[in-house]
Amino acid sequence: RASLPWFLKDISGLHYDRNNGLLYVLSHESAVVVVSDLDGGRKVMSLRRGHCGLRRDIPQAEGIASDDRDTLWIVSEPNLFYRFTRMAAS
Repeated sequence: RASLPWFLKDISGLHYDRNNGLLYVLSHESAVVVVSDLDGGRKVMSLRRGHCGLRRDIPQAEGIASDDRDTLWIVSEPNLFYRFTRMAAS
């Protein structure tokens, strides 16, 4: 049984990555992406400056998707696109 974290103020986007079995829940008011796997594991990705290589907060994130190269895409107002790629383990 899946449940959403208590700190999510809204859900502005959802994306299921069937290649990796991950559900992405985007919240623009909470400025996070919650990533859940099929085993109930959960990670939180902050959309604030200083996290995930961001120089600025992502304003009003409204959409989320991924592609077959494991790139995560977020779109926000006013028509801004953000690309996140996985870093190779060293």
